[in-house]
Amino acid sequence: MATISVDQRFALLAKLGENIDWDSLTTAQVQLGILDAKRAGAEATAFVLNGFRVQMIDFFRETGEFTVTIPALARPALAELQEFGIKKIERDISPTKAVTLKLGTVLRPDEERINGAEYERRIAPMLDTCLGYQQAAWLVEHQDESPEFTALLGKVYIDFPGLVVADAGGCRYVPCLVRHGRRWFLRWFWLERDLDRDRRIAVSGK
Repeated sequence: MATISVDQRFALLAKLGENIDWDSLTTAQVQLGILDAKRAGAEATAFVLNGFRVQMIDFFRETGEFTVTIPALARPALAELQEFGIKKIERDISPTKAVTLKLGTVLRPDEERINGAEYERRIAPMLDTCLGYQQAAWLVEHQDESPEFTALLGKVYIDFPGLVVADAGGCRYVPCLVRHGRRWFLRWFWLERDLDRDRRIAVSGK
């Protein structure tokens, strides 16, 4: 995927600003976006991923196989990821506070797989709940503490799409836990690949 240029970014922002109906908004509504820019940015990303449409269908459904509480963790710096061949952090909106991990899918019960573009479209409404690299790495480190987690080895793969990175060629990936022998191992899932019924999404839940 081609890198979005700085000029293209500002051109989009300028066009949106030019066509927003400012007279229909209050100062308080605008100020909310300024004060909560992180959430507003995540919502704007979802808006673009959905083809610049507000209405989105929530495809996510919990699968109920495993849950665990993960402590507060810092997001990784780019230097920490470069050993994997990562050249750029495209987006990291993964939580840094303590979370309760839950697993789910965005496939409908009658679907076997969806392509990468559709996968991204379907997770757009839930980006602010998706876990990231730090939670995946914590699970690998603490996997022996959970028989339920070990029991899922070879049955599912687990994506952590709160973080999206790119390599030198522009290919985009998210952290993913996979089976390696009798252990869970952290790999990277190429976002242009299909999502099948064995793949789960790690999110924060109650």
